[in-house]
Amino acid sequence: MRRGFRWGSSRTAAFALAALLCAGAALAAAESVTVIVRKTSIRRDRQFYAPTVAEAALGDSFTVLAREKGWVKVGTGSGEGWLHESAVTAKKVAASAQAPAGGKVDAQDVALAGKGFNPQVESEYRKKNPQADFAAVDRMERLGASEKAVAAFLGEGNLQPRGAGK
Repeated sequence: MRRGFRWGSSRTAAFALAALLCAGAALAAAESVTVIVRKTSIRRDRQFYAPTVAEAALGDSFTVLAREKGWVKVGTGSGEGWLHESAVTAKKVAASAQAPAGGKVDAQDVALAGKGFNPQVESEYRKKNPQADFAAVDRMERLGASEKAVAAFLGEGNLQPRGAGK
C-alpha cells in the first residue's frame, strides 16, 4: 500500500479554508446601523403601517441585511424586519464621556446630534426664525397613534397597503 500525498483531500481542505476566510471577511465588513430616535418599530414590511415585529430604542445597533426604497432590512432576536432610513444612521452614535460645558448629554442630545441637529443649531435657527413656534413642534413630537388606531384609520378610509390585491 502506498502512502503519501492525497490530492483530492488537500484540494477540499484548501477550498474549505478559502470559504471560511471569505465568510469571515464578509462578517467583518457587514454594514450596521444605529437607531437615532427615541423609539421606533421594526416592521414586517416596508410600510409605516405594517405590523410591528419588534421595537428598537435609541442606540440599538443592527446588522443590515438589505436596503430597498428608503428602508433597511435588519436582523432581530425574533427574526427580520424593516426600519425606515430616517430612524437610523450608519455612523457610530454614542454619548461622549465628557459632557458639554454646563450639562450632561442625554438621549435626546444623542438623537439630535445623530441627525446633525444640536442645541447650537437650534439656537441659530431660533435667531434667524424668531416667529418659529417650537412649542407646536414639541406638541407634535408627543403625538402618536397606536397600530390599532392606524389599522382602523386605513379600514375606515378604505385604504389598502401598497401591493395589496395584486
